[in-house]
Amino acid sequence: MKSRSTGRELDAVVIGGGPAASVIGRLLATWGHSVLILAKSSDPSRGLAESLPPSARKLLSAIGVLDAIEAAGFCRATGNTVWWGTREGQVEHFAAPEDRPGFQVLRPELDRLLLDAARDAGARVSVGANVRSVQLENDGALVEYEKDRLAESVTCHFALDCSGRAGVVARQGFRRYEPRFRMQALVGAWNRDGGWDLPDETHTVVETFEDGWAWSVPTLRTARQLAVMIDGATTNLNRDSTLEGTYRRELAKAKRLDALRRGANLQEVWACDSSLYSSTEYGGSSFLLVGDAGSRIDPLSSFGVKKALASAWVGAVAVHTGLMHPDRLPAAIELFSAREREMYASSLHRSRQYAREACERHPHPFWASRAEVAVDWREELDETAALGRPDIQRAFQTLKEHDAIEIAANDHVRREKRPLIYGHEVVLDDAFVLADGALVRFFAGVDLLRLVELAGLYRRVPDLLEAYVQSQTRVPLPSLLLALSLLVAERIVMPAGAPVCED
Repeated sequence: MKSRSTGRELDAVVIGGGPAASVIGRLLATWGHSVLILAKSSDPSRGLAESLPPSARKLLSAIGVLDAIEAAGFCRATGNTVWWGTREGQVEHFAAPEDRPGFQVLRPELDRLLLDAARDAGARVSVGANVRSVQLENDGALVEYEKDRLAESVTCHFALDCSGRAGVVARQGFRRYEPRFRMQALVGAWNRDGGWDLPDETHTVVETFEDGWAWSVPTLRTARQLAVMIDGATTNLNRDSTLEGTYRRELAKAKRLDALRRGANLQEVWACDSSLYSSTEYGGSSFLLVGDAGSRIDPLSSFGVKKALASAWVGAVAVHTGLMHPDRLPAAIELFSAREREMYASSLHRSRQYAREACERHPHPFWASRAEVAVDWREELDETAALGRPDIQRAFQTLKEHDAIEIAANDHVRREKRPLIYGHEVVLDDAFVLADGALVRFFAGVDLLRLVELAGLYRRVPDLLEAYVQSQTRVPLPSLLLALSLLVAERIVMPAGAPVCED
């Protein structure tokens, strides 16, 4: 086999051809960096169907691919139909306008679309490239790969592992499997000419059974994938001499989904690893582990692709910051790594809760082991959690009932520097230290520091909202009131007198 070096130092070499790879490559190229994407060839006949919830639309728009995805003709995603534990046929609709649905996507089609978008933005895309090794140094990386039976190598400032489960860089001592969430997916592609007997054919369908669970996602009106999730250590497998036979026997355990496929034609069956894992590190001076390369979350969440997009966005910001401002690289890596750990931990926490719910109906080792997993995670303060705090509820209700306020900043509140994203860069800026030690700068989409600066200048809430919108960005009144309620509850601002009502 012949060998050659490109002799060029690129800003970034992206390893992988999935959503994370395409998005981080597209963003970096859009922001003026030299990018090479090395994507392996894949078998389009065995591509998984996955869901993109409506909440992903904002992210897709920021990346610049929403219009292309809407034009691609993917099935709509409007919610879930669930038989989970004790829940019987619960139909859950997404809280989104009818004209802003999510998408049920077939991954090979989505991957191709996103790779084209990366190429259009100026990234160089090499399909059919197999990465052989990545040598990491403090100031860069050497990537060796094979393309068309020719061995090639390229140097870069950052090697970005977006290779998913393959983990080209992640497997160099960073990957950590979740022992109680080792799973296999047995997937079947089905076609039913008359459609599917469901309350809503656009829905993802999930169902638990004694020692596993099953899901189904539509790819066309007449086509669906039906998969069973099993664990070789705890599932009592009904093995057959063929993969298809084993799949049919396991699918039969999910009574509703098994009934759903009756009258449909099975096109193909395959198996894939769906185990959960995270990483001991997510980045360093010359690499990042992005998307599924860094961590794999439970497919039950239906947020796998959205997580990959979010990971790629923050990863692109971190790399851009490191290339433009090398002194900020440690802060950028810290922010990226913290976001990755938080996404994985919060997803694992939800998976444990789902397992506990299923275990009430199915007291089997498959569910019991998952229900007992240890999760090192503290829920970040968000709008839902805030509304559950009595002190914030009281402040929120008072602010809602009065048109005017009299408050002043508490000069004794502690502030600390923390990495924050502004535009396409990571900066170190002030954040408030809450009573429990957490650092917060933005809440409910509101910049708390700027809100404190303005709050003492205006007595009427509508005037405060108008001033904030003019100086920062548009936010709804309830979000501003919730942010102000947090400031009052945490004594970051202090009442200068009782709220008064003005006509």
